[in-house]
Amino acid sequence: MKSLFVAAGSALAGAALAAALFIAAPSLISGMDKDDATPTAAAPAAPEGVVTITPAQAARAGIHIVALAPAQAIGVRPGFARALDIGTLSAIQSEIVSARAALTASQADYARQRALAAADQSASTRSVEQARAQAVADQARLAAATQRVGLEYGPGLARLSPAALGNLVHAAAAGQASLIRVDFADGAAPGSGQIRIHDTMVPLLGPAAAADPHLQSVGSLAIVRGVLARELSAGRVLPATMAATSGRESGVIVPRGALLRYQGGLWAYRAEPVGGYRRIELTDARAESGGWFVRDGLKPGDRVAADGIAVLLSIEHGGEPVGEAD
Repeated sequence: MKSLFVAAGSALAGAALAAALFIAAPSLISGMDKDDATPTAAAPAAPEGVVTITPAQAARAGIHIVALAPAQAIGVRPGFARALDIGTLSAIQSEIVSARAALTASQADYARQRALAAADQSASTRSVEQARAQAVADQARLAAATQRVGLEYGPGLARLSPAALGNLVHAAAAGQASLIRVDFADGAAPGSGQIRIHDTMVPLLGPAAAADPHLQSVGSLAIVRGVLARELSAGRVLPATMAATSGRESGVIVPRGALLRYQGGLWAYRAEPVGGYRRIELTDARAESGGWFVRDGLKPGDRVAADGIAVLLSIEHGGEPVGEAD
C-alpha cells in the first residue's frame, strides 16, 4: 500500500512539472527566437568613392600626404583631335607614284625621238610630236595627282615632299603614325604652333581643306607618331589643347605621384576632413614642368595622397587593406 502512495505521488509530481513546462514553453521559445533574430551590428559603409584606411596601413603602402599650393599657368584653348582615314591619301600616293613613273618614261621617249629626228631623220616628225604630247599629258596627270593632296586634306599636308608623304602612308599602315584633324571650341584654326594631347606635344602642319560638317569649324592637321598614334586609330577622338595667346589661369599643381589613370580619366585621392580619401576626377588637367595643372576639382589647401595610391583604388574595389608585416 505504501508503494502505491509513493507511485501516485511521483505521477502527480511529474504531471505538475510537465504542466509548468507547457505554460513556460511559449515564453522560452519567444525568447530564443528573439535572440536568434537579432543580427550582429555592422560597421557603417564608407560613402561611394571614399576609401578609409588607418595611418599605419597608409604608411605601409608608401602613401604620404601632399598639400596643394596655389599656382598659375598660361591659358589654353580647348579642342579635340580626331584621327582621319588615310585610305584616300594612300590611293592618291599610289596615283602620284604611277604618274611620276609614266612621266619619266614619256620624257625619255620624247628625248629619244627628238635625238633620232635630229641625227638622221630616222624618226618622223609625227613620232616626235606624239612623244611630246604623251610627256605633256603625263606631266598634267602628275600635277593633278599632287594637287589632290591639298584639295582633299589641306595645304599643310600638300607641303610635304613626295618622300615624306610616302613615309607617312607606310608608317600609318604599320600603326606607327596617324594623321589627325584638330578643331578648337572658338572655331579659329592656327596655321602653326603645337598642340598637346595627353602629355605629348604635336606640331601642326596647317589648316585642313574643309570645315567640320557638324561644328562648321576650320580645323588644322597634324601627324602623331609612336605610342600616341596607336591610340588614335581612324575615327578615334581625344581631347587636345593649345596655349592661348594671352591670359593666365589659377589653380594648383598636382604632383605626378598623386595622379591615377582609371577608366580613361585622370584621378586623385583627396584626404577628407572627416577621415578617408575621396577619389576626384581631374577633367581639365594638363601637364606642366612640376606636375599637372588642375583648375577644377581641387583647390589650394587640399591635401592629396601621393605614391602608392593604386592601393587605394584596389581597396575601393574590394581589395584588402595592407596588413601587418609577418
